[in-house]
Amino acid sequence: MHTVEQFLAGSDLEIRCQEITLNGDHGFLIAEPWAAKQYLCELRGSNGDRPVTTVIGSDNGPPRVAEVLDAVAAEAAVVEQARCYEEWAAEMGFDPDSRHGERVYRTERRQAKLLRALLGDHAYKVLLWETERL
Repeated sequence: MHTVEQFLAGSDLEIRCQEITLNGDHGFLIAEPWAAKQYLCELRGSNGDRPVTTVIGSDNGPPRVAEVLDAVAAEAAVVEQARCYEEWAAEMGFDPDSRHGERVYRTERRQAKLLRALLGDHAYKVLLWETERL
């Protein structure tokens, strides 16, 4: 088992973050914001694949690459373990009949697919199953 920082060593991943103000329903948020500031972050690589976009809360300025990657990986791991929306909803505390929950689930599945494309299959599995969460 290794850390996110070790996983990132030698990687070409980078992030672009901008502070945002949240208005209404945001597809990348599951719960109410907990931090003083929210950042819309894009995780990018040099392979030309689409970036992985997420919202990260932070009280200490823009998040680091490791923080963004860890958050996206944690969400992807939950999606990968669930066999269907109902399993995911039970794990995440959503009502299985919730349309909002289903939208969040579909967003998380797309994010996991983008992360897999960005990293490649092997690195994706290493990040999800062999890397310690922050």
